[in-house]
Amino acid sequence: MNSKNNTSISICILRLSSIGDITHIIPIISTLQKSIIDCDITWIIGKTEYELVKNLNDINFIVMDKNKTLDSLFGIHKFSKNIPFDIVLHMQKSLRSKLVGKMIKGKINVTFNDINTDNCHVMENFFSFLKKIDIKNKFLDWQTDSMLDMSYIEKINVNKFIPYVAINPFTSARVNNYREWDYDNYGTIAEYLFNEYSINTFFLGKVNKDKKDKFSEHIKSSSNIVNLINKTTLIEMFSVLSKCKFYIGPDSGALHMANMLGLPIIGLYATSNPLRTGPYLNQKYVINKYNEAMLKFLNKEKNDIKWGARVRDKDAMKLISLNDVKNKIKEVIKS
Repeated sequence: MNSKNNTSISICILRLSSIGDITHIIPIISTLQKSIIDCDITWIIGKTEYELVKNLNDINFIVMDKNKTLDSLFGIHKFSKNIPFDIVLHMQKSLRSKLVGKMIKGKINVTFNDINTDNCHVMENFFSFLKKIDIKNKFLDWQTDSMLDMSYIEKINVNKFIPYVAINPFTSARVNNYREWDYDNYGTIAEYLFNEYSINTFFLGKVNKDKKDKFSEHIKSSSNIVNLINKTTLIEMFSVLSKCKFYIGPDSGALHMANMLGLPIIGLYATSNPLRTGPYLNQKYVINKYNEAMLKFLNKEKNDIKWGARVRDKDAMKLISLNDVKNKIKEVIKS
């Protein structure tokens, strides 16, 4: 799609959350910017997620605070009531996003109802939105330089700990969200990394105090461990990831941030399908116990269930053993 008569094409992207999906939107924006001669892009995004991408070039942001939903909706209504966009890409399914979507006017509107979401990665779903406006190219540019804070790297003297592996043990807080591996396993892995390969471990993540304290009970204080849980902004976390040797962890925003950097990723998957939600085009080292979990806990084969269905059993992640992770570490080290 090209603009005509040098007139800018105005595009609104509605995607509020989560961190993982926000990382998927960045190549969509890069593709739009490189495919349309002159486009003006507005991104309606959540307050938390905005902190990661706020320095992207040539993007207008409308930031929505979920803790102040009514105020945010009023602000969006005030902004958009007299501003019709040429194109609106409504790239989220949620009640909050539906409320926002009703306030955004577009000459062309594309929603999830307009695309095929079967048997593909989430990123492909987002690229399907672009196909609806005749953009078939893909530019996998995550514009990572805009998200780095090297002053923070110097502040905490990251170079002192190189080489190190980054781990985020946590996933998003949702009901019956059994994606986390047993916390005590991570202490064993950190010890293994140091004893076998002289590799340090950085623990990252943002969680509530109870979960942080519970995790800390399983991790012994050691000179080869740096605990940055709840101590970084998203950009600071991204900067720490940029210097690590590889990444280990379950499906989380941090995992997809590591994918943006092209890091080797030992993803831990049993309750969700990594072919749908794993690191995009970067699954060489993913531990995939999803099919095994479906058989054991649902008594079903993958062809018998809906694409992307979750295994909601608290014991499913126990299918991933310490040896599984150690063997993947060996593969990464040898590569």
